[in-house]
Order: sequence, then structure tokens, then C-alpha cells
Amino acid sequence: MSVRSTLLASLFLAPIVLPSTPPAASTTKYRFDLKSETTVDLSVVGAPTQITNLGLNAWVTMTLSDSAGGKVVQVIVDSLKVDTTIPQITPATADSAKGGRVHGFVDPSGHIKNVTATPGGNPLVSSVQGVVNALFPRVKAGTKTGDHWVDTTEVTNTTEGNNTKVKLILNYSAEGNETVAGSPAIKVSATSTSTLTGTMENAMAGTMEVEGNGTGTGTFYVGTDARFLGGVLSSTIDQRLKVAMAPAPIPVKTVQSLTVTVVK
Repeated sequence: MSVRSTLLASLFLAPIVLPSTPPAASTTKYRFDLKSETTVDLSVVGAPTQITNLGLNAWVTMTLSDSAGGKVVQVIVDSLKVDTTIPQITPATADSAKGGRVHGFVDPSGHIKNVTATPGGNPLVSSVQGVVNALFPRVKAGTKTGDHWVDTTEVTNTTEGNNTKVKLILNYSAEGNETVAGSPAIKVSATSTSTLTGTMENAMAGTMEVEGNGTGTGTFYVGTDARFLGGVLSSTIDQRLKVAMAPAPIPVKTVQSLTVTVVK
């Protein structure tokens, strides 16, 4: 992502006033570059450690449109490329993900919720869904360089037999004003901590109890019209899975990095 600081000096000294959501309907094309590595420690069942990797490049179109009490989010997967060692992800999985859709709703406070993905059960569309959840950072109206604020968010997943809840605590800092993709934007940095609890379904292990925690960092850019104009995020999540076949919880560690770029 190319970012150029070309705003006039006077603009650096002035606050950027952001509406809580973009005005009217807006459509933006993005490129998502996601890398993920998951390590499963199976020593508690006498098996070797399993490591899988996923590299996903997805080109999507996002439309935000007015609705009662907020904005409707519609995302279409235009195309994608996949490089993975996950055996369940096949060329057919990638083919069925093209044209996939993610739907959600942004409330007046800027939180995205009720996020669903179609086709259901496609891990690549689910990955795009996870990225969409990250594209709505809380940037308060009147934010200016030097401001700091905290936001707490809860995300519940009840799809495909799962029942999990993630609680995120994010610490934001407004770093300055820049130009991104030809538009004025405010640069925001963030750190996060998270906790995960609930149950998940697995075809081989059945119902699994899951708990975990994570940390993350990010830098992103928000336009004066409240559009997300790109960013770089990274996270580490440590989970513990309780399954009937294991005498102790199975540790699972996932390290992810994400780059989001506006496509002209």
C-alpha cells in the first residue's frame, strides 16, 4: 500500500470531523492479503504437531447503503487466489468462493454486527467475513491528532453449529493526517486484547469446548467520509480445545497478518 503525506501543513493542525457512518450509499473496491499459520500441539494424544498455512488474496466490492438506524453492508468476492497446505481447501473450494457474499449491519455507534456469509461452510468466504469484521474501527467524530480512546466489542458466532463469543478491547490512537488513494485520511494505530469462550463443532472430534486469548496491533486509515481506506493488522491467538478423546486441552496457536488496500 502506497501512502503519501501530501496534505497542506494547515490541514495537519486541523481536526478531521468524521461522521459516524459514511453518507448515503457508497461502493469501494478492496484487495485483502491475508496470511495465517496455525499450529496444533497434539502431544497430549501422542501425535506430532500439525502446522497449516493459508495465503489468501481476495478482490472484493463493498457497498454501504442507508437503512433504518444504520448502514447495510454488502460485500461480493470478485476474484481470489489461494496458496494453502490445508487439505480441506481444494480448487473447488476456491471456485465456489468466487461470487460469495458477506452481509452485515453497521449500527449508529459504528459497530458491525449480524455478519453472515454465503455460501455457508466455505472456509475462504469465512476468511473474507473475518476481514470484513475488522474494517469498521471506531473513529469518533472530531478525532484529531493525539487523541486516544478505548472501545469494547463482542462478536458472537452461531453458524455451522458453533457457539462462540469473542470479547475485544481495543486501544486507539490518532497519529496524523495523510493522503491515501487520492483521498484525505486520518492515520490511526491500535492495540487489542481478546478473550474467546464457547463451543465449536468438528467433523472428527465432535463438540469441542474452546477458550483462549489473543493480542493484536494495527495501523489503518479512515477517510473524512468515514470510509476505510486501508491498513495493516497482525494478531496472535492462543486457544485451548477440550475434546472427549484427549486427556488434557489441546493447544492451538494462530498467527495472522492482514493488509487491506483500496483498488482503483
